[in-house]
Parts: sequence; structure tokens; C-alpha cells
Amino acid sequence: MQSPEDQRAADARLLPFSSRNGFLLGGLTAVTTALFVGLILLVAFILTLQQGQTAMSIDFRVFWAAGRLALDGEPLAAFDIARLAEVHQTHAETYMPWLYPPGFLVIVTPLGALSFPLAFTLWTMVSLGLVAWAFRPFVAGIVPLWLAVSLAPAFYPGLLLGQNSLLLLAGLLAALAALRAERWVLAGVFIGLLTLKPQLGIMIPFALLAIRAWRTIFAAIGTTIVISALPTLLYGLDYWPLLQVSMADHSATMLQSIDGMKWMISLVYVLTLLGVDAGLALKVQLAITAACAVAVYALWRSDRATFDVKAAGLLLAVLLSAPYLWSYEGALMAAVALFLLRGGILTTRPAHLCLLGLLWTGAALQTLNLFVRVIDARWLGAALIPPLLFFCFALCLRQIILPQPHRLKPA
Repeated sequence: MQSPEDQRAADARLLPFSSRNGFLLGGLTAVTTALFVGLILLVAFILTLQQGQTAMSIDFRVFWAAGRLALDGEPLAAFDIARLAEVHQTHAETYMPWLYPPGFLVIVTPLGALSFPLAFTLWTMVSLGLVAWAFRPFVAGIVPLWLAVSLAPAFYPGLLLGQNSLLLLAGLLAALAALRAERWVLAGVFIGLLTLKPQLGIMIPFALLAIRAWRTIFAAIGTTIVISALPTLLYGLDYWPLLQVSMADHSATMLQSIDGMKWMISLVYVLTLLGVDAGLALKVQLAITAACAVAVYALWRSDRATFDVKAAGLLLAVLLSAPYLWSYEGALMAAVALFLLRGGILTTRPAHLCLLGLLWTGAALQTLNLFVRVIDARWLGAALIPPLLFFCFALCLRQIILPQPHRLKPA
């Protein structure tokens, strides 16, 4: 999908990060993220040493508790919020449901055999390792840049909560690397694995249809069937009706209380924050989602946009099309920054570096605001991120309107 000439040109745009300043950026990022992760894991160990404290009050407690129930022979009990709370024994009154297909339960089940802090540590290390592996094909061998994007501040919300956003990002990057290398079947396998969190994958089929990647589509469908059917044989057909009910309840709950979800960064949340009725906001979001699907198809169909621009546009559309987008899913923004840089849309000019910095930071400011409160967290995410995503998406679409010679050159 990408000619050797285009790939060399994209790699060359990254060379400024092999400088002394690049090494400073990579080193500071690595140290800061290591300290952040180390502090979180230390707190997890300390808290669970206290009498009666089984888990830490973060999202990961649902994964861990579901794994324990599966190991105890009660996999379907994961859909019972009260049963989950009995296992993790942490803020039982909080609405924290299980909302994943059976393949994801298979993944988290081994974690249930460990204590909470050990399981959380393993989950965190594996997530970071997979993201670092998935970024490697796109950093041109520049180590400081690899460190900067593999340990980006945009990951902080997901790392703090123990969410699965880094696994999603790793899968997306692996699929894009396979597509770039025209390894169509392998790309389909990675895309099929992404259906373990299907709500953020609805834009991918439009990109594949645009490039007529039939082998990738069939491989993705086959992989989805396998990772759905085999766990169903393990857990039983009753799993799917329970998941459907849980998803419906969750959607209704989110719609009713979305204006109070201060860690959400979607357009729907921004509109409700501004006083728009939640039902109307959702209709506007559906219209935006449809427009994103058309735009992704046009972008990937065009021969005016390079592969990196198409990749950036796809990731941006994934974020913009999600009605319920949380701060930890802003992890994808670090990859957007890299692809915009590789595509020549953003360069090392000062104004461009500011945009890259905002993308690289993602929703980290919301997380840091938990510890040192400076401003209402809603405005750190809702007021900043959607406009930034729309602007960057417009820059990508601009590439299929203007002739190729008008692309921005590296500074």
C-alpha cells in the first residue's frame, strides 16, 4: 500500500527526532511515565495490604473479578454487578458492568489466578510491551521517538484505570503495519481481534472496502467467528443474551447520566455540557458518524493521500465516531500525532509542534488534574479534544482535495 519512495520520505520526516532534543524528549518521557506507572502499582500493592481491601478502586477491578468468577466456574456471573462487587469488594455501589464478548473473558481469566496487584502489574506491563512492539514499524528505527510515542502521556488515563485502550491501540497499529506491507490476511487477523472491543471499530470496514481489501475483510470475518464461537462453546449460548441485556442497560444509563460523566471526551458529551438535550446530541453524533464513514471511504480510496495520512484519518474517525468516548481512549491520539508527522501534514515548525504536543498529551491533563486540581476536568477534555480532532481530520481530508505538490514539506 505504500511505495518504497513514500515510505522513505515519511521516515525522513522523523529525522529531527534523532537529534539531541529528540533524545531529551524520549528520555524525559520514559522517566516520567516509568515514575507514573511505578507510583500507581506501588499504591495498588499498599492498598491491598490493608485488612479487607481486596482490590483498588479502578476499572481493572472488573476485569480481575470477572476472571476470578470464570476460574470459579461462574463465567456468566460476570454480568451480575453485585457478584462482581462481592469479588473485588471495592465501591460496590458504583455502576461498573461487564460489557465484553466471551473472547475477552478468556483473555482476562488467567489474571483471576493472581492477587489484584500482581494481576494489575502484569496487565500494565503486557499492555505497554505490546504498544511498544506495535509502534516499531513506524518510527524509522529512531529510538528516542519510539520511547516518546510508546510511553506517551496520552496513555496515562488508561494506565491509571487499568483499561484495555492500549491493547486496542496495539491491535490497530499492528493491522496498519500489515496493510502497509500488503500482508492482507495478517491484517485481517489483527482487525478480527479488535472485535474484542467492537464499539471502536466501525470505521475500519469503510477503509477496507475503499481499497478493495477482500482478503483482509474475509480474514477479519473468519477471525471474528473463531474468537466468538470457541469461547461460546466454553461459556454457553446464554452468554450472548446476557451481553445484549447488559449493553442495552449500559446504553440507557449512559444516555440518562451523560452530562455528569466528566471523564468523557466525545462530541455527545460536549453538546450535553453546553445544554443540548441528550437525545438530540446523540442524533447529531449519529450524523457525524455517518459523515466520518463517507470521509474515511473517500480518503482511503484517493491516490492523493499517502498511507500515513490515511492511517491518521482512520484513527481520527474512530475517535470522532464514538458516542461514548472516555479519556483513556484518547491513547489513540499519540498514534495520530505520529502519522500526521510521517504524512507531512504536521512538521517541526513551532505551531505544528504545539498541535503534535496536544495530540501526544491526549487526555493526560484530566488525569493529572486528579492529583493537582487546577480546573474543572470536563473542560480539560471536552472543551479541548473534540475541536482538536475535528481540525486534524480536516487537515487529512484536505489532502484529497489539493494536488500532491501542495503537501507541506518538512521544516
